[in-house]
Amino acid sequence: MHLNSIASLKRLGPGLLFAATAVGVSHLVQSTRAGAEFGLTLSVLIVLVCLLKYPAFRFGAEYTAKTGESVIDGYQRQGRWLLVLILLATGIEGVAVIPAVSLVAAGLAMYLVGVHANAVGVTIALIVLSTAVLLLGRYRLLENITRVFVLLFSALTMIAAFAAATRLSLGSPLGAPLLLSEQNLFFAVSVAGWMPVGLSGSIFLSLWVIARSNLLKRPITEDEARFDFNVGYVASLILALCFLIMGTALLFSTGMRMPESSVAFTAELVGLFTRTIGPWAQLVVTVAALAVMLSTVLAVVDGFPRVYASLTLRLFPRRNWRQDRLYRLFLGLHIVTSMTILSALPRSFGTFIDFVTALGFMTAPVIAYLNHRIMFAGKLPPEDRPAAWIRNWSITGVIVLAAVFPLYLYFRLT
Repeated sequence: MHLNSIASLKRLGPGLLFAATAVGVSHLVQSTRAGAEFGLTLSVLIVLVCLLKYPAFRFGAEYTAKTGESVIDGYQRQGRWLLVLILLATGIEGVAVIPAVSLVAAGLAMYLVGVHANAVGVTIALIVLSTAVLLLGRYRLLENITRVFVLLFSALTMIAAFAAATRLSLGSPLGAPLLLSEQNLFFAVSVAGWMPVGLSGSIFLSLWVIARSNLLKRPITEDEARFDFNVGYVASLILALCFLIMGTALLFSTGMRMPESSVAFTAELVGLFTRTIGPWAQLVVTVAALAVMLSTVLAVVDGFPRVYASLTLRLFPRRNWRQDRLYRLFLGLHIVTSMTILSALPRSFGTFIDFVTALGFMTAPVIAYLNHRIMFAGKLPPEDRPAAWIRNWSITGVIVLAAVFPLYLYFRLT
């Protein structure tokens, strides 16, 4: 690899962690299912949602690079009560997300090594192992492992998508209309909710920028933060479309539905590649998918406790707490909550995943609005604020997300 390429890769940190968070459940499971159900039709939804959310995610990294503080500090200036709201929102999301992505990763791991074991037990073991890795290696090890995983799964996923795309027949239907029905609405919302990931990922980005700054022992510049984020964001969008193409090429128009358990889902997905593309695809798809999910598990197991620790310190400033101790406390707490959630897991794997990804949609309008506020009505002086075009883009995203959520809630409750 050229030295300039190696130097560029070393500039990437929080953006790659963001990509790792994004490409797990929302891509491997939901994008594949979207292709299987509707072909390429939902590609429009995927691209549109990613465009609408772009400013809110970008502001997470950019605000911290500009100010040297996290977006949580910005939220606090808008009102301390907002910290309670964010803690409740991310708390509910994290309790469900960590066991969800770990369950998928456990299914892949068992399939890859050919082990038949209790899925819940393997999932808990994976969460414990990820926690141990983060406790021992902290942010440096997280970034190094994720860099390898992201490069590996990106290359392998694009190879698999290209191979699958060769199965698409010219003249045959490539998509089905998304008819207005309650079931289709809920599925579309579940795809949109975590596409490319829930907007709590913008808070992760902010805290990871601070962690990388501490690692490098210097501030992260705006250009560095923006370049890093854009690479991760574009990669997450491309990979979402890759999994959509794979679902379309291998499952659309077959009438086949994916199994409702994590292990069976994994086995069927990889089996489809083996049968339709060739035996060589089995290892490629399985290793790519496992790299996807392991990086996602590490990212979310690290991200949510970082958010909780930061929020707790600001909500209870008079307590004699240290952020690193709170981080370790919340790491351990998530093992307990994951065991509780998994023990009460619904029988339908797809239903559980839909519920988890829809949670991201519910919190999106609030976080998008807050990220807009801290960039344009907070600490930043006018000359340091983003240009008018990105401001208008952000306003559009906030309005659309805020308008769609009540409609979803109405149909959900009636």
